[in-house]
Amino acid sequence: MPTPSYDLSEWLERLGCKLFSRDRPLTRYVSWCHELGLLELVSKRPITIGEACRSTRLNEAGADALLGVLCGLRIAVRRSDGRYALSEAARDYFSPSSPLFIVDHLYPPPERVPPTYIEEGLKARVWARTIQMLPSVRAGTKRRLANQNVRNMPACIAAVRSGQFRGVRCLVDVAGGGGAFSIPLALEYPKMRVILADLPAAVKNVPDLFARHGVTDRIELRALDAFACPWDLPECDGIFIGTFLHGFADEPCVRVCRQAYARLTPGGRIWLHEMLWNPNRDGPLVTALWNASMRAGGGRQRTAEELEGILTAAGFESPYVVPTAGAFALVAARKPMSPRGNEP
Repeated sequence: MPTPSYDLSEWLERLGCKLFSRDRPLTRYVSWCHELGLLELVSKRPITIGEACRSTRLNEAGADALLGVLCGLRIAVRRSDGRYALSEAARDYFSPSSPLFIVDHLYPPPERVPPTYIEEGLKARVWARTIQMLPSVRAGTKRRLANQNVRNMPACIAAVRSGQFRGVRCLVDVAGGGGAFSIPLALEYPKMRVILADLPAAVKNVPDLFARHGVTDRIELRALDAFACPWDLPECDGIFIGTFLHGFADEPCVRVCRQAYARLTPGGRIWLHEMLWNPNRDGPLVTALWNASMRAGGGRQRTAEELEGILTAAGFESPYVVPTAGAFALVAARKPMSPRGNEP
């Protein structure tokens, strides 16, 4: 399998998309900010997410999503105190009071009605994702699995070739989808025992994707609901969870990582592979766009420090970060060699 010569996220930034079905042109994110009064707010004074919610129809998820995209586009900046303001470079063209204001004339033509998930009155009705809804949301159709592979495999190849998985004897790819990580891992490490675990509806559609790469007999398949406790998985010395935790709030993420902790042998490692915010949560743009999509379902993108906090809360120690491709990085940690008094 070749190593991609150019980062996929840079192409997607140029196209203004993320290969997600909910993606909209970037001009529409900006027009929603205007329609909801957010551009006017940030052009007058620095604001917090809470102030944005009180002064507009936005809920917290919607304010975080739209302010993040504005920062990714460099129309807004996030200050050291956590407040958002219009950038000086954008003031002439994106301040509604400016005679050079351009938002009403952008193409594609502005979509005047924002998605329901960002508006206060509808936040609990349309886009709410719960753990009980998970099987229907991630049913694992062949088309969806193939889309996940196209979207995630380039960064997963970079993760596999980072050297992080040398010496691992048995690795479980939790919520592994169509094998975007398991396929290149099995090709790179033919002696490693590789197990892909996902919902039953997804697992039944994976073999066709394995066959395309000649790894049908190299990867074991296990049906697993990541939120069902305890996990019915063999003991292993490595667990990989890629582009999954961004779909959920912190508490269920900690529960998932605690289940991983329970299945790992002492000294075993966990790797989370996610698209990260920079420490100031104002970029890169591709992460801001993913965050906007995840906010629609109750999740969010996180900084490396936030993911390290989830791993620490689950009992892991010595977290560290390994960049892979674009905004993706491995956030890893180790299960202690001996039990501690505060075991989860």
